[in-house]
Amino acid sequence: MVKLRNVSIGKRLGFGFGTVVLIALALGITGILGISRLSNDLEYITTNRISDLRSLAGLNYQRMAIRAETLGVVITEDKSNRDEELLKILERRKKASDRIDEHWNALLSVPRHMEKGRQLVEILKVQYQSWRKIHGDIDRLVEEILRSQSVDRKNTLFQELKAQVYRSIPISDVMGSTFDDLTRNNNEQTDLLVEGDLKRAGMMEMFFLLAMIVGVFIALVMTVKISRSIVLPIASAVSFLSRLREGELRENVPKEFLMRKDEIGTLAQAVQDLTEELREQIASMKEVTVALASSAYQISASVSEVTAGAEETAVAVVETTATMEEVRTTAEVTNRKSKEVAESAQQGLQVVQKGKSATDALFDGMKNVGERMTSIAETIIRLSEQSQEVGEITETVEDLAEQSNLLAVNAAVEAAKAGEQGRGFSVVAQEIKSLAEQSKQSAKEVQRILRDIQKATSAAVMAIEQGSKAVEQGAKDAVPSRESIQGITKKFVESAQSAAQIAAANNELLAGIDQVTQAMESIKAAGEQNVAGMKDLEAASGGLKEMGQKLSLLIERYTV
Repeated sequence: MVKLRNVSIGKRLGFGFGTVVLIALALGITGILGISRLSNDLEYITTNRISDLRSLAGLNYQRMAIRAETLGVVITEDKSNRDEELLKILERRKKASDRIDEHWNALLSVPRHMEKGRQLVEILKVQYQSWRKIHGDIDRLVEEILRSQSVDRKNTLFQELKAQVYRSIPISDVMGSTFDDLTRNNNEQTDLLVEGDLKRAGMMEMFFLLAMIVGVFIALVMTVKISRSIVLPIASAVSFLSRLREGELRENVPKEFLMRKDEIGTLAQAVQDLTEELREQIASMKEVTVALASSAYQISASVSEVTAGAEETAVAVVETTATMEEVRTTAEVTNRKSKEVAESAQQGLQVVQKGKSATDALFDGMKNVGERMTSIAETIIRLSEQSQEVGEITETVEDLAEQSNLLAVNAAVEAAKAGEQGRGFSVVAQEIKSLAEQSKQSAKEVQRILRDIQKATSAAVMAIEQGSKAVEQGAKDAVPSRESIQGITKKFVESAQSAAQIAAANNELLAGIDQVTQAMESIKAAGEQNVAGMKDLEAASGGLKEMGQKLSLLIERYTV
């Protein structure tokens, strides 16, 4: 048999929980199967037995309804409205017959699992066919009575109908008896099925009760067994670790725990290894504390010497920083003067550039004036030529006016010769003559104006030529001034650049001085930090000495 101490805790817990799960699973499966069986039986009763009983009850009810309607035929023998009553009875019989067919088909659709039930159904089929046949004959006789017109024929047919009715009663009774047999058989089978289900349910109840008791007992036993196999070793391990915490290092873990193959055995081996490691470390720490005390004294002496040197370095750094501040002040004065020189050079450069721009603008303006005057002279010359052309045109107009005047005179003479008929033409000729005179006067006026324009244009051309010569001479005279201003501008640009370079050099000098000053400040701060650090180190060495003493006291608590 496998001992629990050689089985891991995980496997033990898994085995315990697995057993409980298997018991619960077995109970669940058994319950599901039992409930499924009961459910199947209940479904069988609902879909088979109850459906069969419903069909049998419907068949029997419709059989009795048709029987009552059939007996109602005999009652109509002495009635005066027999045909009407027969017609109503026939309609009710047909409706009942349709409903009985539905119940019959439903009855046949129910499966028969028992031999007796199948035999009764086969007997009922034969009886049902006989019953349907005789009632079919009754329906045909009723229809024939209703169709017949002869009273004697009706009476004869009615007597045959009565005979058929009396013959149908025993057939109906036999079929009703078979209905009762089928109903009793169905009830008996249903009772047997229900009784079996009740017995099965009782057995399942007893089985579940016993299985639950057994399962709970097994679970309790396994729980106690597994918990004791885990809790007791852990309690022993806690007791051992408590003694270990108090400084008792001479004890070892019991062998019974070291021999275990489970997690407790692994834990016991780890605790044993820890105990041995602590013994070795405590022994080493005792040696270290002795060396630590000796080193603490040496560190304290060295720190005192380094602190004194750091304080001297700090004093030298302060003196160097003061010297750099004086150099910085001188450099700032130089930088300010160089900036003033650069600004003056820049202002002079701006003034010279403005003079250069004005000279360039004057030169360009004189050049533009010369070009425009040349263009104006050319335009005036073209205008003079066009005025000459207009003068020629006015001479032509004047000649045309002379000719029109002569034509008007001739026309007036011809109109006078024509007498009264030429009076209108005479008026037109007079108007033409008047217009010709006006055109002639206008042409002369235009010629006079053109002569004045030609004189003015000649004078303007001469003036423009003189102005062009003056402008050209002015442009030639402005060239030396322009070249001189350009030379001055170039010199001022060079001066401004030199001043800017001086200012940049002074800025770099100031930046270098700032860097040196910052470096000295950093050195000063570092020196102060070193002094503070040395003091802290001196205090730490004292604390280290004190800590070594405490460590010695602490190690003495452990018994190796």
